Amino acid sequence: MKKKATPRIYVQLTAVWGNDDAESSITISQRRWKNIQEGAEYDTVAPFYYEGESGPVAWHFSGGLLSIWGDDDRECLLDHPVNDLIIDVVTSRPRS
Repeated sequence: MKKKATPRIYVQLTAVWGNDDAESSITISQRRWKNIQEGAEYDTVAPFYYEGESGPVAWHFSGGLLSIWGDDDRECLLDHPVNDLIIDVVTSRPRS
């Protein structure tokens, strides 16, 4: 008899900047989120959306703060407290 796999739980983080009309989101594990809250460094790239346009931005976590950079080192968000992000808990579909 197969053991039923349980869905995984993740944390989706969304950052907004400008006049709250630009945003980007990432989805990470609960363990990684806990480490980030405790000051761990973590880097990733994710798409951003702004007035129908999109492109890549680089997320950099360090010391409980987030900075986001766009193309040509364009500063989108600098030293933003991680606990001020929009935080959602999401669940994956059950694995078979």
